[in-house]
Amino acid sequence: MSFYLAIVSPLDSPLFELSFPSAKPPPGSSSASSTSSFPSWSTFTAANGSDLGADGPGAKVGGSMGLLSGESKTGPERDRAMCQMIAHKSLDSVEEMMDGTGSLYLKNIDRHNEWIVSAFIATNVKFILLHDIKNDDGIRLFFLDVWESYVKILLNPFHTVNTPIRNPVFESKIRASAKRNL
Repeated sequence: MSFYLAIVSPLDSPLFELSFPSAKPPPGSSSASSTSSFPSWSTFTAANGSDLGADGPGAKVGGSMGLLSGESKTGPERDRAMCQMIAHKSLDSVEEMMDGTGSLYLKNIDRHNEWIVSAFIATNVKFILLHDIKNDDGIRLFFLDVWESYVKILLNPFHTVNTPIRNPVFESKIRASAKRNL
């Protein structure tokens, strides 16, 4: 079980991102074949059924299809790139749901393989959370904690609005909230 949080500005530029494992043990824990808690690239297959997962050393991501040609990424870099892709892909779904509802918390708005996308909208800033388990109450409480921490960052006179957040205290508060709620 793992989570990925992205805070996205009104102009759809990333302000903050953080990936973290769940602090709670998985229900009915089974042995995982991968050392990473994130879904692997092996879940993607080409039209001919061949595996696009390139886990070998020095292998290119995307196999022979030329995806990210010339680049070789390690496991954590692939995981981060995949999470960024899913989070930014779901922004359209978030904006569609924003227009139809007055709620700040949008649960389970999109799905990508085993990832579930939930969002929280606060003053046009979007908090996107990728998760692989359903914990609606915990996720809602987590979003409220993130929103509170984000507002405190905005109140800092040394922080410029809509610029990336590079504050270790902010990150530690997010991690503590994730540990408590997720």
